[in-house]
Amino acid sequence: MSNLNYYRFICSADHVKFMSNAISKQAPQAPDKQIAGMVDESVKLAREFRKKDWPIYALLDTHQPDVPEDPYPPHCIVGTDESELVPALQWLENEPNVTLRRKDCIDGFLGSLEKDASNVFVDWVKVNDIKAILVVGICTDICVLDFSCSALSARNRGMLSPLQDVIVYSRGCATFDLPIQIARNIKGSLAHPQELMHHIGLYMAKGRGAKVVSEVSFVI
Repeated sequence: MSNLNYYRFICSADHVKFMSNAISKQAPQAPDKQIAGMVDESVKLAREFRKKDWPIYALLDTHQPDVPEDPYPPHCIVGTDESELVPALQWLENEPNVTLRRKDCIDGFLGSLEKDASNVFVDWVKVNDIKAILVVGICTDICVLDFSCSALSARNRGMLSPLQDVIVYSRGCATFDLPIQIARNIKGSLAHPQELMHHIGLYMAKGRGAKVVSEVSFVI
């Protein structure tokens, strides 16, 4: 369990409509319990953070139509519904303590780089005196994992002072399910069993130094 009264932070990785609604061939074509649970937990956390005026850093996968992201098919194209926040979190767009960052790559840390080599996420950590980040979002084994690992590496290199801890909330994360019988009919795709890959994502994050928790507490 993690007591958030000490940390005062949250990072959201890709709560976009692409993975929450069946509006794309690659997105879930039916309601998904794990993804729905991830959204519900993220909304609860975000509302608690709003009550306490704690900062939130929200990443949105947003791609240009002429810039591929191999090995993935086109997704979250700028200007489409896929690249927008899920309805339950759209209120974040109007919150003063929320920093929304559109990224054009899997890794939200790299996606926070500006053309002048500055990094919006690094600046956010320093300005808000963040000592730890709580990471939630989708996909556990892709965007959540890559961002967490990059943040840990940057911390170890002394680039993210005063950051100390990267915490991944397991129930606030989710990934997709792609059965082998469907993957076989999609060029370049691999089977992606949801529960296994969710577990692997959490396992790899923990192995890289993240703290993986299954409960979050606001107890003083």
